[in-house]
Amino acid sequence: MMGGGSAMMVSLASVPDSVASGPVTFVATNTGALNHELLVLPLPSDGAGTRPVGTDGKINEQSSLGEASTSCGRGPGDGISPGTRSWVTVNLAPGRYELLCDEPWHYANGMFAEFTVS
Repeated sequence: MMGGGSAMMVSLASVPDSVASGPVTFVATNTGALNHELLVLPLPSDGAGTRPVGTDGKINEQSSLGEASTSCGRGPGDGISPGTRSWVTVNLAPGRYELLCDEPWHYANGMFAEFTVS
């Protein structure tokens, strides 16, 4: 779930926050007033929220395992519009992952969550 009342009040929550390994479908519902997206990445060794943010307000997405960022559809796009949802299915091995929004400055403002696969 993604949302927030303003550009500086953003959040991301995963329900549940852990699953068994194998194919996992993430459904991202945008309950806020801004466009959002959901990326699935391996958790950095320093923990969630520690990725460097560039001058454009975004992280390096090179290690992304999957992305949900198109309104009312599956996969990458230009963002999930308010009141809509997107989804992505990825095959995840046991480990810890970081779910995040990489719209400009959303990650830097706390829009990330840790996710565990057993």
